[in-house]
Amino acid sequence: MPVLRKPKNGKRMENKLDRILVVDDEVVIRELLYDVLVDEGFAVDLASDGRAALEMISEEPRYVLLFTDIMMPEMDGIELIHEARRIRPDLVSIVMTGYATIETARAAVKEGAYDYVLKPFNLSEIKLAIHNAMDRRRLAMENMRLQELTELFHISENIASVRDERELFNFVLNAALERVSAVRGSLMIVTEDGQQLRVASSRGLPNHLMGSVVNIRDTISGLVARDVRPLLVQDIRDDPTVQQRSQHLKEISFISVPLERKGTAGPYTSAIESTYPRVLAVLNVTEKADGSNFTESDLKVLSIIANHSAAALENVRLFRDLEDTQREIVYTLGEIVETRSKETGHHVKRVAEYSRLLAEKIGLPGYEAEIIRLASPLHDVGKVGVPDAILNKPGKLDPAEFDVIKGHTTVGFDMLRGARGRMLQAAATLAHQHHERWDGKGYPQGLVGEETHLYGRITGIADVFDALGQKRLYKEAWPVQKILDYFCDERGKQFDPALVDIFFANLDSILTIKAEFPADY
Repeated sequence: MPVLRKPKNGKRMENKLDRILVVDDEVVIRELLYDVLVDEGFAVDLASDGRAALEMISEEPRYVLLFTDIMMPEMDGIELIHEARRIRPDLVSIVMTGYATIETARAAVKEGAYDYVLKPFNLSEIKLAIHNAMDRRRLAMENMRLQELTELFHISENIASVRDERELFNFVLNAALERVSAVRGSLMIVTEDGQQLRVASSRGLPNHLMGSVVNIRDTISGLVARDVRPLLVQDIRDDPTVQQRSQHLKEISFISVPLERKGTAGPYTSAIESTYPRVLAVLNVTEKADGSNFTESDLKVLSIIANHSAAALENVRLFRDLEDTQREIVYTLGEIVETRSKETGHHVKRVAEYSRLLAEKIGLPGYEAEIIRLASPLHDVGKVGVPDAILNKPGKLDPAEFDVIKGHTTVGFDMLRGARGRMLQAAATLAHQHHERWDGKGYPQGLVGEETHLYGRITGIADVFDALGQKRLYKEAWPVQKILDYFCDERGKQFDPALVDIFFANLDSILTIKAEFPADY
């Protein structure tokens, strides 16, 4: 059994966060060390043998330093250090012995001992060894905290940089599992009505669970979402209520933390905002890689990750909503121009899809092809500055009228070039350049070859193909074969030859898009 002593003031120093455990089979040594260390301001407990000490270390998480004799019955100090470090890897150890040899010193250091003192010892040496060991531990803990904060900072940076919701879910779950050394987990999103949870990402779980939906009232994750409070379970058998909701969870220890929306409370919360669920998702982790239970430290780490993830998820969804709104505005503006010039229906949509396809096939990354798709409906926005009499003239334009028409490229560029954002900047470029020609005979600048931006060359081909195939006030629709013959003739003249080759190589896809958005004449 452990031997405990009270400080001289009659009270145990329970307010001390860090504690020292002294282990020696000699009562006199224990009591002497106790008095010395308490006078130094430390909280101290005593044990008479290694077995009792291990039991105390298992039950008391506040021990930071183990001060043990080497020569003791049943379990010597070297074995005690070895076993203690298995329970508490961060525990600092000092050994004391009256039989110091090179072999005992090596054995103590090998098991992780920081220092040793000789019996009979000098009290000043004891104090110095203890203070040095505590300083070393504080430095090590500060370094660990700094490293942990640095790692969390990098995780948060990476989380904030993700713009795709599915990619964000997978990144957050993997980062969380890695950070707390867990091998199984899931991230479940709360449905808009707040009544269900859907598995959005998982690792170590059966594949059929991906995308599955559960009632928010039936699971532990649902409990966390409804209470808006994290849950750390070190042993599920100690909590029958949680165990009942566990749905036969195999692991006894796990953590669930909510991803809570920001700005969900307070006097300035909007009526619309207040109807949304406070929790966006729930992050769950189970099964430590080493088989140990989760700790308060793990919970703090996951709570930080969840906090940053919630903000990132809101940003991703806001960005998506803004993109959707911007896309609708762009299409609406394009269709207004299309309607005003009495062009056939779906022109801007077909041009957008043709442009995206050509961009992908020429090798642009997906996000850039999407920018071109979103920007291309504004290629003719400058026509708002062209008078109706010219824009809708049923016959051939005279040179002066054609000069006015050509001005729509410059008008469109001037309208868009001051706009912020990559999509609108791309729209400004292709509005300006979609009538340039490969041979330099286009307008408004007469650019030659690759002097015309790739965006303008792509949208130029898409626009001409669609315009030739549609009925206009001044012409009938061309049949597809006539258009293809025209493209062959103009390869390397009006059009970028590489883009014409890509156009023909993907003609089936082009014609599929054409069929998906038919004209309404």
